[in-house]
Amino acid sequence: MNEAPFTVVIPAYNRADTIKQSIRSVQQQTFDQWKLLIIDDASTDKTVEKIKPFLSDPRIRFLSLPKNKGISHALNYALQEVDTPYFIQLDSDDRLAKQALRYFHKALEKDPEAALFYGNVSLWRKNKGQKWVRVKRIRHRSFDDKYQFLTYMTYMLHPRCYRTEAVRSVGGWETDDPYEGRMMEDRRMVIKLIERYPIRWIDRELYYRRIHGKQLTNRANVRARNELRRRLVNNSLQKWGDHYQAVFGYRHGYLIVKQLIPQKKEEAGESP
Repeated sequence: MNEAPFTVVIPAYNRADTIKQSIRSVQQQTFDQWKLLIIDDASTDKTVEKIKPFLSDPRIRFLSLPKNKGISHALNYALQEVDTPYFIQLDSDDRLAKQALRYFHKALEKDPEAALFYGNVSLWRKNKGQKWVRVKRIRHRSFDDKYQFLTYMTYMLHPRCYRTEAVRSVGGWETDDPYEGRMMEDRRMVIKLIERYPIRWIDRELYYRRIHGKQLTNRANVRARNELRRRLVNNSLQKWGDHYQAVFGYRHGYLIVKQLIPQKKEEAGESP
């Protein structure tokens, strides 16, 4: 077998009920040149017990953190351990479509300078019979520039295949916010990458995302997420030269950017 071009990274915390399906979705890939790195963020349930039977597969590596510190810390730890040119984040309650790695491999061969590849996603929820069923398909889009992504306040890009050195070059995931990187780590990372590198959309359904009450994206965290969204937008616009001012609004209770208004320049002829 040729050297694996990418590692699938699964950060896990108290996902005993779903982690097996996530791991199996990697093992069932039609493209078999992969590694899998599972980082357990000090789970207190039976997550580790569910993982152990899979460790007989030589492609799978498992590391357990001594203290729970959140998703960004776990991903930064994984970033130190990844030894492939690319890696794919798979949340421990989600699954990859069987063709996901094959499509990623085709895309990165065509565009090795891109820092991020992403596809489309379907949302799954348990019905009254407690069976997981598809409830919605999300078709993402491509972005001409960083401002277009900044205003893309909808479902986050899934799945995400990162170029390892690009993520290292931007310093990995941020943990200096009031929530220590436990929320919106994905959107902030995309912003950091799109400032410096191209990102590429694969118009295929490559990811199955489960919706349930234990996620940090649930309604109980709307206020915190809105706070982080506003901070991210305003800080990014300031960093990029204050060429635009954001007009905010709300959609289903979540903060969105309704439009970016060009700022007046003091010097004639100056443009963003």
